[in-house]
Amino acid sequence: MTFTTLEFAYFFAAVFLLYYILPGKCQWVILLLASGYFYFQVGIPGFLMLCAIAVITWGAGLIVEKAVNKAKKNADGKGSNVARNVAFWSSMLLFIILLVIMRLPFASFIMPLGLSFYTLQCIGYITEVYRESTAAEKNFFKLALYVSYFPHILQGPFEDYKELKPQLDAVHVFDADKAYRGAARFLFGLMKKLVLADRIGYIVDSVFESPDGYYGLTVVIVMVLYTIQLYADFSGYMDMASGVSLLLGIEIRENFNVPYGSKSMAEFWRRWHMSLGLWFKAYIFYPCLRTKLCMNIQKHFKTKKKKYLMKTVPTAIALTVNWTLIGLWHGFDANYLAYDWFCGLIIIVSEFLRPVYAKVNDSAPKVFGSRVMDALRTVRTFLLVAFSFMFFRPETLGDSFLMMKDIFVRADVKAAAMFVYDHSYDMFLITLPLIILLVADILKYREVDIFQKIHKWNPVCRWAVYILAILLVYICKGDRSAAGFAYYIF
Repeated sequence: MTFTTLEFAYFFAAVFLLYYILPGKCQWVILLLASGYFYFQVGIPGFLMLCAIAVITWGAGLIVEKAVNKAKKNADGKGSNVARNVAFWSSMLLFIILLVIMRLPFASFIMPLGLSFYTLQCIGYITEVYRESTAAEKNFFKLALYVSYFPHILQGPFEDYKELKPQLDAVHVFDADKAYRGAARFLFGLMKKLVLADRIGYIVDSVFESPDGYYGLTVVIVMVLYTIQLYADFSGYMDMASGVSLLLGIEIRENFNVPYGSKSMAEFWRRWHMSLGLWFKAYIFYPCLRTKLCMNIQKHFKTKKKKYLMKTVPTAIALTVNWTLIGLWHGFDANYLAYDWFCGLIIIVSEFLRPVYAKVNDSAPKVFGSRVMDALRTVRTFLLVAFSFMFFRPETLGDSFLMMKDIFVRADVKAAAMFVYDHSYDMFLITLPLIILLVADILKYREVDIFQKIHKWNPVCRWAVYILAILLVYICKGDRSAAGFAYYIF
């Protein structure tokens, strides 16, 4: 059951009615039952795995909190701190072993959908209990709801326990404004997925599956189209997840903030899959910077009075660890590791070259501070991101290098023109949705909420837009919605 199916529409209609008709104190129970049923549709093994993870997380949280409290009471006793650390690291090791086993070839085919998303969320929760920044949840069923909340369980976003818990516990009265924003957001996500992502899939899949024989401009067209497809697919899911959640009165984290408007790779990753980036910063990157190795490096360069290296070298080490683990999170696959190392390398090199960039900018402030140069930086970053996805999508690393090489072998303009002609029907159908997406992202980049703007129009114009949007999705949609979303494989 996915967001794009009629089955989900019937399911959510029933949940929505029960949620607001029954007494408010029952709302979290309805959400728990709905989340259980939603994930049960994935399959019995996956459902049992989810239940096991919820039990482990609940139990580990209580054990870690108990050990932490005992360590605080016996601050002078080494044994209490050892018990605290053992309780924490034992639970971490258990989750890591589970993730590793599920990534191995012999077990990857049974990996439950969303496992790597909700498991990292559980790791974050236990870590926050260990850090004493949140209290362990005593009620197992409420903790299970946090783990399994159906709008975000399959693809995120990663939710902070302290942010989501109060909303899950609260009583929500129907809010027409939130319902409008939720429905509009869901429809927008539906257009991204069914029209843009699925239609572009028809165009690019055959090339990625058999890349030999495509050159120059054709490969560039496919590269750019896939960049749009992945964004439409992943952010489309997030729009639908946010929309569904808003209809229930609950606001979840934003996961995208116009990433293709970025002026550097580092900025791109602050705007793309933002909740993943925040998770790795909080639990991998910053802890790496506080390790003994990085602290000693900082002290070494500080004594040498080399402030630049004092900051840059530890940052490079932490970034290397961070990007390696993100690659492994994506999967034990050479393509994913190459992709994340490529992104990490660009960011690390940019850190080392920061003084060079500053000197160049200072030498020509009028040119490099202009809107024209900002636009050029945005185009450069977009093409760099598109090129990086050439590691991400092809079937093998060999195919990735083949396609990269074939970009520069020859332009082959005639073949590119024939490729576009052969896919002219799908190209035509994605044109208007692509323009809508571009306009919406430009407005969002300028901090304008397009949904609120439309909501302020007179009712005739407003409902005309809604009806036209529904017709657009119905007429132009592909027929691969049952295949799910791109990030389901993680």
